[in-house]
Amino acid sequence: MAWTSYFNFDVSGQVDAITDGNFPNSLAAFKQAFDGSSSGGSSTNGSPSSSPPAAATNLVVAVEGGTDAIGTSITVSQAEFPTSGSAKAVVLARSDFFSDALAGGPLAAKVGGPLLITPEASLSTSLDSRVQAEIQRVLPTGGTVYILGGDLALSPSIDTALQGLGYVTQRVAGVDEYATAVDVAEQLGNPSTIFEATGLNFPDALSAVPAAIKTGGAILLTDGTTQAPETATYLAAHPSDTRYAIGGPLAAYAADTTATPVYGQDLSATSAAVASTFFHSATVFGAATGVNLPDALSGGVFMGARSTKGPVLLVQPSGPLPPSIANYLSDAVSTLTQGYLFGGPVAVGADVLSELESTG
Repeated sequence: MAWTSYFNFDVSGQVDAITDGNFPNSLAAFKQAFDGSSSGGSSTNGSPSSSPPAAATNLVVAVEGGTDAIGTSITVSQAEFPTSGSAKAVVLARSDFFSDALAGGPLAAKVGGPLLITPEASLSTSLDSRVQAEIQRVLPTGGTVYILGGDLALSPSIDTALQGLGYVTQRVAGVDEYATAVDVAEQLGNPSTIFEATGLNFPDALSAVPAAIKTGGAILLTDGTTQAPETATYLAAHPSDTRYAIGGPLAAYAADTTATPVYGQDLSATSAAVASTFFHSATVFGAATGVNLPDALSGGVFMGARSTKGPVLLVQPSGPLPPSIANYLSDAVSTLTQGYLFGGPVAVGADVLSELESTG
C-alpha cells in the first residue's frame, strides 16, 4: 500500500485561530472531544470493534505539501486535476470556517471541480493570488466558479475579479450557514439522500463528505442537538428522503431521531463508523486530524473523487491510532491499496504518520 501526505507547514490553521464560540478553542478541548464528549455513545451502524490489530509491515510515504492551508488546498487540486484546464468548474469557500466548505463538498464533486479556499471578507477583500493562479490553471476561461456564502463570507470584489478574468460566477448563499447548506442541496437538485451533521463543530461533517459524494447526497447542518429551522423546513418539504444522522445523541442524531444514526463513542469512532457503513470494501482511504481544520476541507472532496472514493478517518494529533481507526484499517487491509494523509507536521505528529505507515 502506498501513502501520500498532503502537508501544511503553517501553524496558523490551528484551532485557536477559529473564532466561532461553539468551536473547540484549544488542543485540549479538541482532545476532550476525541475522548468521547461529542458523539455520545456508540451505534451498531458500522462501528468497529475495540481490540487493536497486530502491527504490520512499513509502507512507502511520499510527501507533497503547501506552505499553508490555502496552499494545501491548491496541492490537493493539482493532485486531483493534474492536467491544466481539466476541471469543469471550481467551488470556492472561506478558509477560516468549515460549514460552507463541507456542505459544498458534494457540489464540487458534482460539477467536476476542486474545492479551493481563500481568506474571508473581514481578512481580505481580494482573492488569494495563489488561488487565482490555480483557478486559471485548472479551469478554462468561461467556466463557472461557485462562490459559497454571502458578502460577509467572501468579498463581492472576488466575483468582480473572476468575472474580469473571463469566468462566470455564481453565489450559493443563505442568510447563515444552515441556509447556505440548504441552498447547496437545492443546487445539487434536491438529492434523495441527506446527511445531517452538527453545524457547531466540523469533524462529523468532514466524515460525511466522501459518503455524501458516493451516494449522490447532500449535507445539511443541525444546530448541535437542536434542529436548525432552515434544515427542518427543507426536510419537511422532502419527507421521502433517506436521512443519515452523522453523530450521536450529543450531536446530529438528537436533532433528528427519525434519521438513521451513524456514529461511534467519539469523533474518531464516528469517522470509522461512516467508513464501515459506506466504504466497507474501499481500496483507498484518507486520514486527517480535526485539529487543523483547513487542511481537511479539500481532503474530503478529494476522497470522494471518482479515482479515489474512500473515507476520511480522523486521527489524533499525536499518540497511537484510536482503536476504532486501527480496527477499520485492519479489517479493510485486504482491499486497501493507497492512503492519503491531509495535514502537516504541526497538525499530525510523526508518531501518527509512523503508525499509519505500519498499517497494512
